Amino acid sequence: MNKIITFLFVILTLNVSFINCQYGTPTFKIDNAPSLQLIKQYNQSQIYSLSSSGYQKPIIIANLTGNHYEMGFAAGYLMAQEAYDNYNVMVGAVLPKTWEKDAFEAFLDWQWNDYLSKQITQNYLDEIQGYSDGAQASGFTQLGRTIERGVVISSFPGDPTENIEYLLRDELLDGMDLFSNYLVKNDRFDVLEKIKEIVFNNEDDQSTRSSKGLQCSHFSTWGDRTVGGDMFNGRNLDWLNGSGISNNKLITFYHPIGQYSHAAIGFAGLIGAIVGISSKGIFVAESDNDSVKVTFDGFAWSMRLRYIMENAANIEEAVSLWDSTNNTMGMCHSLASATEASTAEHPAFALETMKGYTAFFSDNDPNEHYIFTDPKTGEKTQMGYPLENAVYRTNHGFDETIRKNEWEPAVPNGDSWIRYMLFYNTFSYYTSSNISISELQAINITSILGNKHSIQDIYSSPAPFYDCTNAWMGYNIISSTFHFASNKMFVAFEEGFGQQRICAACGTYVEIDLSPWFGPF
Repeated sequence: MNKIITFLFVILTLNVSFINCQYGTPTFKIDNAPSLQLIKQYNQSQIYSLSSSGYQKPIIIANLTGNHYEMGFAAGYLMAQEAYDNYNVMVGAVLPKTWEKDAFEAFLDWQWNDYLSKQITQNYLDEIQGYSDGAQASGFTQLGRTIERGVVISSFPGDPTENIEYLLRDELLDGMDLFSNYLVKNDRFDVLEKIKEIVFNNEDDQSTRSSKGLQCSHFSTWGDRTVGGDMFNGRNLDWLNGSGISNNKLITFYHPIGQYSHAAIGFAGLIGAIVGISSKGIFVAESDNDSVKVTFDGFAWSMRLRYIMENAANIEEAVSLWDSTNNTMGMCHSLASATEASTAEHPAFALETMKGYTAFFSDNDPNEHYIFTDPKTGEKTQMGYPLENAVYRTNHGFDETIRKNEWEPAVPNGDSWIRYMLFYNTFSYYTSSNISISELQAINITSILGNKHSIQDIYSSPAPFYDCTNAWMGYNIISSTFHFASNKMFVAFEEGFGQQRICAACGTYVEIDLSPWFGPF
């Protein structure tokens, strides 16, 4: 029988310049005893179901072993249908209203063939080929270019539908010749005519991107803030809520021969790491921060995070691997090493990125002490509050170069800053109350930061982050917390549809023991 424990969010008293109030909070659950069952196997790889009373349909656990081609082949052989279903759900969720599917897919193929595929490492290209071959070997013939296209879709920044439409229009108006040449070279004259019509119908459209959907977050904390000095990490993904992609929830354990095992949390059909941790305790995460300097001529971020997990043994190697590869667009990332919480000078970093540039921030970094000056009134507001033994980011940066190139720079009382201050105030609350952060507190921090209300809302108060009344509208679809020292991670997914849906941060965190997957199995 599953053991489900329900917790109240901790009640925080917030005392900062913009707010002084106390909020009661709703509940989340922790399932400490989900049940695991082997479903099918191919060579050295297996598919398991992880059942929890918090979820109607079990979470898929893929345990993949071999070289990259073999892992991809096994994934395709065992999960082609789920990958294909999720791809179609993603396309349905993000397809701009003025586009037809074949034209959109031609654009995705162009971006993959001429840009993203150029800097992805050969082992991942082998894995993608293996996925296709495995699907064919299983008798599933519909997969096509599903996996490559999934990498491209997940690489777009911000709100998928709005920003893809903006980026497509911008790309076509500025680079129509390049795309046209690609279509002609591939005998896609039918699509070319549709593309010309789309450009013609949209060339006078002056709409711009908004910050809707920019509500992901991540953190690492350790040392005197935590029980035993252990490192705890957390990450929220606020993306494609209620789309149906969560019908195939997936946790993948990769065991590449000669490299480090690693776990990636996500959904069937997405082979990169939205968030993850390796057998060496290397934690990786991402949150969006749209920049005016954007390119797909770089290492697709979700694959880059896997690359770091499977090749880095420590934080120094993780940073070096990052520096040796190229950014695509504006984002914030986390790199952390749980095994070095007490030995490395800086066991975790927040990264602020854009095309051709990365700024690294350690804990208590003085460069995070950014002061905002109102251009109209001259009023000054401290925006950055760095802390010792903690790094955390939402959807804005503090580095001067990053700030100058942000699509929508953060302002006092803006949504991203409100959430950044939730991190700061929660950490400060635990310190002032002499509470050492344990698994419960770390999950609590993660849960608070997840979006729980309408994706249309941009908040100027922290109140909605303590309220699950409208959890069915929340944008949060993955909420995960990691305690590597105890070989544990706690993962929550969105569950259900319509008004019966519960966003991840208001739902059930399933405890997963990492030791069977990262040790001999």
